[in-house]
Amino acid sequence: MKKRLLLYTTLLLAVFSAFSCKKDEETTTIKPSIYGVAFDLATFGRPGETFVLKPYGAFVTEGEGVEKFQYKWKVNSDAYSDPMDTFTLKVEEVGNYTITCMASDPDDKYYSSTSSKTIIIIDPALGKTLTGTGIEAWDDHIIDPRGILGESEYYYVQIGELDWFRNNLAWTGEGLAYENADVTSYPLGRYYTWDEAMEACPEGWRLPTNEEWAFLGTEAAPLLCDAYLNSKKMWEYWPNVGRTNTTSLALIPAGYALPAITTPTYKRLYDYAAFWTASVSEDDSRMAAYRYIHVKENEVRTTYAEKGSLALSVRCVRNHVDD
Repeated sequence: MKKRLLLYTTLLLAVFSAFSCKKDEETTTIKPSIYGVAFDLATFGRPGETFVLKPYGAFVTEGEGVEKFQYKWKVNSDAYSDPMDTFTLKVEEVGNYTITCMASDPDDKYYSSTSSKTIIIIDPALGKTLTGTGIEAWDDHIIDPRGILGESEYYYVQIGELDWFRNNLAWTGEGLAYENADVTSYPLGRYYTWDEAMEACPEGWRLPTNEEWAFLGTEAAPLLCDAYLNSKKMWEYWPNVGRTNTTSLALIPAGYALPAITTPTYKRLYDYAAFWTASVSEDDSRMAAYRYIHVKENEVRTTYAEKGSLALSVRCVRNHVDD
């Protein structure tokens, strides 16, 4: 009797197990996926600029194929749009905008695929994209007719016997714009090789010497300001670097560029500021001095580099003029 009961129990467990496996297989069936959806979007733009986005690259590797993909779009955390093959983006306010495209199968036989890109909308006017303590308009300024929008406004402060620019040079006739996007020339300024920097300042202004930079002192805090690029803090907080900006120079960490014939590269935005001087090494005329500041150190340092090997920020000076 016990053997017969054990046999019945074993058969029941086998049947139940088979039924459960079959049910699990039915409920956990995995659909094939869509891959590769992409679209092109500029890294930077201006308020009011229009971008028409077209998806491409979606494909499947399993199943019966998809007759026509369906695309939906969203900006930041907004809801997805109705299906549309192209998407027109136009934003009026400065800020960072993440655009997401979702490719799906109208018949729902495939898992959808998404792709996202971020565009930074920049307003070159002072106080719009670049903001912070010490970054503001004031009476002492010049208008340079060679600017990105037909003219650029540079504010200056008297320190000793010199007038110093309070914003980075943005003349577009030479130099590089961050990530090759001209809209970044102002507020970040452009990056110049030494030869370009020697000729880039407006009429009546020039590149300061290493000695003139040294007159400002070796402590970084009086030269730095709490700056924000579209609300993103530029100088990270470090307790030993209290950005007082007592000189009103409002230096920002624009980083630097490595020039190249085809594709320049851009380094250290948000944590490094570097400026050419007019001074050349006494030992090697190919080398020029530059001043630099790193976010973690409350010190202005000097080093030398080959004149064409780096592209750095520029602040211009002139002998003080009583307006």
